Amino acid sequence: MRLRAKKGQRSSKADRLEYIREDGSTVEIDMPRQGILPHDLVHCVVESELGFTDGFMGVVARGASPEFAAAKTLIHTDALKIAESMVEAMQTQLAAGGFDYEAFQYGVRTACHARGIGDPEIPDLRRSMIVFERASALNQRWREKRPTETVEIEFPE
Repeated sequence: MRLRAKKGQRSSKADRLEYIREDGSTVEIDMPRQGILPHDLVHCVVESELGFTDGFMGVVARGASPEFAAAKTLIHTDALKIAESMVEAMQTQLAAGGFDYEAFQYGVRTACHARGIGDPEIPDLRRSMIVFERASALNQRWREKRPTETVEIEFPE
């Protein structure tokens, strides 16, 4: 699946993301501005690097609408819950501007516990750093874009 993220105007509160599936179908959503890499793009990096096939991106790639896949009341599979928890923890690391493995582990565990998941398997330090570095690189590419410019990435990368 190809993702095409387009920056909105400076005055806009959201950017746009188009999901282009292998079968040619597309869907677009707004991505609220956060000051760092948008949440859905963090999903792409985390799920690609960690091999999630049944996380948010995998579900959307197979035809689910992003709104359906993201609905808090509908996130019912362990894979979706763990993927969402890892993305949230990685976003926190991006917002902090550096990677703290202990804080990342704590964030993943806390988010998983809140979703009813016991202690999830967390990638080791080396693998977690690779994910952070890839997310940081994409964050830098995204931040360099001007309004109406796009970034395209593939899932899985």
